[in-house]
Amino acid sequence: MAATASISYHRPSQLAKDTNLYLFRDQLNCAPMWEAFPNGGCWILKIKKKANVLGKMWQDLLFAVIGEAFETLNVVGIAMALRSKEDMISVWNADNADDNVRFAIGEKLKEILMLDSNTLIEYKFHSNSIRDMSTFRNAKPYVFAAST
Repeated sequence: MAATASISYHRPSQLAKDTNLYLFRDQLNCAPMWEAFPNGGCWILKIKKKANVLGKMWQDLLFAVIGEAFETLNVVGIAMALRSKEDMISVWNADNADDNVRFAIGEKLKEILMLDSNTLIEYKFHSNSIRDMSTFRNAKPYVFAAST
C-alpha cells in the first residue's frame, strides 16, 4: 500500500505576525529545537517586509527541501519566522563537523533562492543559540565570493 501525504499551504502573507513555521525530516529526535542538534546550526536569510518576496522564496525552499535539492541528510529542516520589521528563512543542519558541507548548504540556499552573489546570509551555531536563547541574535554574516 502506498503512503500518501497531504499538505495545506498558506502563503506567508496569510499568516499572523510572530508566526514560526517549520518543515523537518520525519525521523527520531528531529524537531525544530536547538537541543535536538547541539552540534548543528542554521543558515539565516533576513528579508525586508517591503520586498514582497517571502512567499515565492518560502515556496521555492519548500520544494527544494522536499525534492532533496541540498543533496545531504545533514539538512534536517527549514523554518520561516514572521516578524513586524523583517522576516527570516533558515535552513537547519544537524552537524557542523565538516565546514565544506556547512558552506555547501549556504551556497545551495543562495542558488535555490536565486540570490545575488553579494547577498548577505548569516550562520548561527545551535550551541550559541542555546547560550543566548535566540536563533537569530549574534549570527555571523557571510557573503560568498562568486566562483570562476
